[in-house]
Amino acid sequence: YVGEISPRKLRGFANSTSSFFWTLGKAIGQISGQRELLGSQALWPLLMASCGLPALVQLLTLPFFPESPPYLLMQKGDQEGCKKAIRQLWGEGQHQAEIDDIMKEKATMKNTKILSVLELVKEPAFRWQLYMIVTLTATIQLCGINAV
Repeated sequence: YVGEISPRKLRGFANSTSSFFWTLGKAIGQISGQRELLGSQALWPLLMASCGLPALVQLLTLPFFPESPPYLLMQKGDQEGCKKAIRQLWGEGQHQAEIDDIMKEKATMKNTKILSVLELVKEPAFRWQLYMIVTLTATIQLCGINAV
């Protein structure tokens, strides 16, 4: 959601920031799971329930956030809703350039064929990219990022 609603010039920063917080959450979970903190048998229920607090906050706050502007424009075709969401997220100002970028992306997507998973696996043009993604995904747990 953060990557979708951020302006184009900040989208990369927003996506990498969320990755940082995912890693930070893993580190906090591992630290708080130590025997000296919440890792004892008596405190395990508290440790396991602690992940429910962010989920509860998200459950309570997300209904008040606006829809993603690209979703409103590209999927629903609601240009006025898109403009309203952009003003709500980014403030008042001239945002026509961003709307034009979304429209260009929509036109590009119209000419792109959506492949099924089976078609993607069979397509020779995507084979090496698919091998790389599978290899990276399968070996990510061996790289030590959790230790960092």
